[in-house]
Amino acid sequence: MSGYYGGSQSRYRRNPVPSGDGAAVGCGCLVAMCLSPLLLWLLIPATSVMVVCATGHCLYEYLKRLASVMGVGRWAAAAPVPPPPDRPAGRNEPAYVHYLFGPALVDLRHAVRVALPAPWQVGRRYDHLIRRTFQGRDPAGLMVPLGIVSWLSMAVGIGSGFLVVTMLCLIQLTIVGLMAFAVIAAGFVLRAADSGMRVVKGVRTSCPSCHQHVHYPSYDCSASSCGRRHRDIRPGRFGVVKRRCACGTLLPTLLIMGSGDGRMRAFCPHCGEPMSAGAGAVPEIVIPVLGAATTGKTRLMTALVMGLVEGPGGHGATTRFADEQSANAYRGLADKLRAGVHTWKTIKAKDAPLRAYSLRVAPPSGSPRLLHIFDAPGELVGRSELLRELRYIKVARTFLFTLDLLSVDAVWASLPPEEQARQAQLRSDVPTDFVFGQLVQNIEGLGVATTRARLVVALTKDDLVCHSPVLAGVGHGSEDIRRWLEGPAGLDGVVRTMRRHFGEIRFFRTSSWLHDGLIDHSVLDLSGWILAKEGLRVHNSA
Repeated sequence: MSGYYGGSQSRYRRNPVPSGDGAAVGCGCLVAMCLSPLLLWLLIPATSVMVVCATGHCLYEYLKRLASVMGVGRWAAAAPVPPPPDRPAGRNEPAYVHYLFGPALVDLRHAVRVALPAPWQVGRRYDHLIRRTFQGRDPAGLMVPLGIVSWLSMAVGIGSGFLVVTMLCLIQLTIVGLMAFAVIAAGFVLRAADSGMRVVKGVRTSCPSCHQHVHYPSYDCSASSCGRRHRDIRPGRFGVVKRRCACGTLLPTLLIMGSGDGRMRAFCPHCGEPMSAGAGAVPEIVIPVLGAATTGKTRLMTALVMGLVEGPGGHGATTRFADEQSANAYRGLADKLRAGVHTWKTIKAKDAPLRAYSLRVAPPSGSPRLLHIFDAPGELVGRSELLRELRYIKVARTFLFTLDLLSVDAVWASLPPEEQARQAQLRSDVPTDFVFGQLVQNIEGLGVATTRARLVVALTKDDLVCHSPVLAGVGHGSEDIRRWLEGPAGLDGVVRTMRRHFGEIRFFRTSSWLHDGLIDHSVLDLSGWILAKEGLRVHNSA
């Protein structure tokens, strides 16, 4: 027994190799040696195909995941976009942020996290497939080398795919960065162009309620069911040419695109009060109506507005109210004017700013204007600290001063006693020289260069005193009125003060009462002169 298992020969006796199998193995080795060049030539293109397929598969998986990140395809999985707030908060507006100002970076981060690992996932699948195909399969002498060659080919393809995907990601990042830079630059250029257009057109906006200078109004969404207010609608991170409100409505961001055409309601960013239609888009004219109490300012202003809106006072221009507040305030005053009764005094509510009567005037040729007429309460004239609250005076270039003819001593003395008794309550009892002196002092105190401004002096209540002997022979021309004021009226000191402080002065004798329902020609001449001097191309003969 021991001799059977002992020694090297015993192994051959226990496991003899059949002569037929040995011949087959030798024959197989001979065939493999003969076919090895052919196998080599077959493996080279096969491995190249595997490298290309692995690279293409990585690219395909990357693009598929990138599409899903962008919300495209059956497996869309875009990064969530938080909804905008319903009202401005901090730097945020009730609008969607422009894609290149935020969401693009979110998508890039999401793509790096989801799409960039695609080659690694493809490599793991190929590794699992190769192991399942070649590992533990017979003949091992052939399958193991083929598995190793396949795995190496796959590794080279995955590495190439990772390089391609990384380059694509870098290219995408570069393109997005360049586009974001171009959009930001375009936003700055459009803002500058918008501001330059406003300067060229002479647009300077003031709030008709708080009288603050408004660099750019706030706007409500134009959708009737929305009502969200956008604090700053100009080109920026929420849109360059258009912005999308939280409700989905597209809103223009530029004056040239229609943000100031009246389709969206404008509001003052300081006090939140509504502004006139077209605020910020067209030049504005500010006309302060100044004078002592009971000089007829409110009645004259109402007649001026009536002539512009309803009569021929527009001198060929088309005039309409620029906001509902002005229209409502005018209706009550116009009814009194038509009824021939006196209007009430303008009273300033405590801590409430005085609101203008705003009109949109479109001349026969040329651009339209916003006309703001402020009726300042006469009580403010004698109190400098209150008069300085009327900040709209700073932007006015034409001032309308009302001078009550009943307050002129020479005219009052010429009236019969019974006429004096009847008109006593209508007479202003504040001396004209004091009133005008206070006005000039406070206007110049607000920084207004009065020497570059115009002064319109309206001698009111001419219908009540036109038959006075003191006014006999006095015409309606400006020079005739000036000579009369310097002479028989005894107001030469006031006229000298006017001529010393203002660059241009014009005098009018006016009557605010309607004659057979028609506005007196003196008021029409007054409104025509103001419009023409403010640069509107109207048909004016004054």
